[in-house]
Amino acid sequence: MGEALVRGLYKSYSIFVCETNPERAKYLKEEYNASVTNISEVIRNAQVIILAVKPQDMQAAFSLIRADDLREDKLFISIAAGLTTEYFEKSIKNIVLLPNPRVVRAMPNMPALIGKGITGICKGQDATDEDLKTAEEILRALGETLRVNEDMMDAITAVSGSGPAYVFLFVEQWINAAIELGFERPQARELVYKTLLGSAHLLEQSSFDVDELRVKVTSKGGTTQAAMDVFFEDNKFAKLMKDALLAAKKRSKELAK
Repeated sequence: MGEALVRGLYKSYSIFVCETNPERAKYLKEEYNASVTNISEVIRNAQVIILAVKPQDMQAAFSLIRADDLREDKLFISIAAGLTTEYFEKSIKNIVLLPNPRVVRAMPNMPALIGKGITGICKGQDATDEDLKTAEEILRALGETLRVNEDMMDAITAVSGSGPAYVFLFVEQWINAAIELGFERPQARELVYKTLLGSAHLLEQSSFDVDELRVKVTSKGGTTQAAMDVFFEDNKFAKLMKDALLAAKKRSKELAK
């Protein structure tokens, strides 16, 4: 996700990158003309600090920042799942006596890798509306943005952050089922992928809502109805989806502890 941001921004901004993997660092420097350096140099030189670090590694990253690195106010943008703006505000205050750290929290998703993502964003207590606009401008490198209150960020993580995996799982099982019906894997992939992409485009461009489109393709007593009867049996599919999202939301909350 960090590389997706660099890819989307390097032509318009000066990019400073801290990357601990030497091979990745060399790649980012050569591919995107990024200034690859240590975390102290990044913090000192950049006006906007993007924390593209896994939640479990964030504290270690903060431990490398020195008080002298933060001699002026900066805007911090985090794309780490689960970690709250309050967590970052406290962490920054522990490093340096900045009374009002400006933090924006963001939750992108995997389609951001091709510039087609959706990123939920919210601001901390001391970030301004202008900071939020700056974050939106930067995060457009990944696709669209959606402003929410912070109490909805765990739900954003569950719905869109983890969402691509739900689609991939459904497609994986769809292909496997098609193979069971007698198709070779290349045929099954083509049928499923094209059906998925066409349906997604139709959903995006149609004036009908998703439930209306489903009804339109489901003729009473027909083949689609037979499939829908299985999905709707005892409301199992709806319950499974709800339970999965609730589990993801719960885990997002746990990551903040």
